[in-house]
Amino acid sequence: MIQFQASNFDTIKTRLESLGATNIHHDGASVVAEIPRAKAFDIIKKIKDDPEIGFRFFTDITGADFLKYSVKKPERYAVIYVLLSPSLGVRLELIAYLPENDPSIQSIASLFTGANWAERETYDMYGFEFKGHPNPGRLLTPEGFEGHALRKDYPLKGKGERSSFPVYRATPGHASE
Repeated sequence: MIQFQASNFDTIKTRLESLGATNIHHDGASVVAEIPRAKAFDIIKKIKDDPEIGFRFFTDITGADFLKYSVKKPERYAVIYVLLSPSLGVRLELIAYLPENDPSIQSIASLFTGANWAERETYDMYGFEFKGHPNPGRLLTPEGFEGHALRKDYPLKGKGERSSFPVYRATPGHASE
């Protein structure tokens, strides 16, 4: 478990506040902050390049759908970025809320190579558009698949599409046999 030193948290909080982040706190394992979607790319670039806090290590991107969530959120959707500062030993979760009528945000694939596939997976499962992504498209479901399976309004048992998924079988003489 990461143990925060008060000076590290205060430094991170002050820097994030200066960039427009809000609701900054830590839970003993991560620093968590909300950022405006319009500034997400710039904030992430600045904290990556910042010599004092240096969140240079990309860990993950995921999404959230707050439809029917018991706690009111600013928007229906959120993109959650997870970064690490190796020098401080601190994990950072940045939450950018996306409106239901325009679930899009600037891609960070140009900042972190690993974000490429994570953004594609998040698009595939939630339908969030990552503007400027070098290769947008589905990653886990077949091309032509309709819907986004992790949205809360997607049917639990699917829409009957599984029977039309392509079936791949091993061919004789291949290692998968």
